Amino acid sequence: MFIYRCLDLPGRVLRRLRGDKRDYRIHLFEHLKARLGGRPVGRVLEVGPRDGIDTEPLLTLNPQRLILADLPHAKEVLETALTKRGILDRVELRYGNIMYDRVLEDVLPFDVIWCTGVLYHNPEQLRMIVRLYDWLAPDGLLVLETATARRAATRNQPCVEIWHNVPKHVHQANHVSSNVTHLPSRSAIAAWLEMAGFADIEHSPCHRQQSMSLAQNRAAFICRKPAEAAAAEGAYYLHTEENYPLGRAL
Repeated sequence: MFIYRCLDLPGRVLRRLRGDKRDYRIHLFEHLKARLGGRPVGRVLEVGPRDGIDTEPLLTLNPQRLILADLPHAKEVLETALTKRGILDRVELRYGNIMYDRVLEDVLPFDVIWCTGVLYHNPEQLRMIVRLYDWLAPDGLLVLETATARRAATRNQPCVEIWHNVPKHVHQANHVSSNVTHLPSRSAIAAWLEMAGFADIEHSPCHRQQSMSLAQNRAAFICRKPAEAAAAEGAYYLHTEENYPLGRAL
C-alpha cells in the first residue's frame, strides 16, 4: 500500500493544485450518467444511503421516485443528515433488512439501483446480487461498489477471502473492519454479476480516478439487466433445467 501511495503522489498533488476535491463517488455517478445517456428514470433505489452524500446526485436524475432503504438502527442518523441537506421531503424511506424483510415489494421494479459500501457487510453476497437482479426492470442498471480482497495471493484471483478468527492487528494492517467476514476479489464480483444474468458489465475506473491505493482495495461495477432473460452460457443462475431456482434461497 505504501508503494501505491508513493506512485500516486504526483497525481494527488496535481489534483490538489487544481482544486479538484471530487472523490470516487462523484466519478462513479458520472459513469452512471454516461451509461444512462440522458434517458429518463422512473424508480431509483439507493441501498444503505448512510450520510445522504450519494442521494443528492441521484436526485439530479429527476426520478419519479427515489427510495432509500436502510437498517432500522440507521433511522436517526440518516434522517438528520437528509434534513440538514434539505432533501428529506424529496425521498421515500424504507427501514428493514432487504435480504429478509419485505420492505420493497410494493415499489418493484427499479430502473436504477445504487448500492455502494454494502455488499461486503453481507455474508450472503451472491444471494444479494441475484436479488438486486430480480428487483431491476428490463434494461435497468445496477451500480455496485464494495471493498475487495486484500491479500496479495488472492486479490487478483476469482475467490472470496474469509476473515474469521483473524488477529486484530491483521485486520488493522489490512484496513478491514472487525465486522467484515467475507471479502470478494474484483474478478469474483464480475463473475457473480455474469452468473446472475447481468450484461454489459463495466468495471468503473472511479477509484483509480481518486487514488491508486484506493483502487487496490475497492471495486465498482455498472451493469444492465437485459430486456430478455439472457441465454448466455455465463448466466448460470438463469438456467431453469433444475427443479428448483438456482441461486435463490428455497
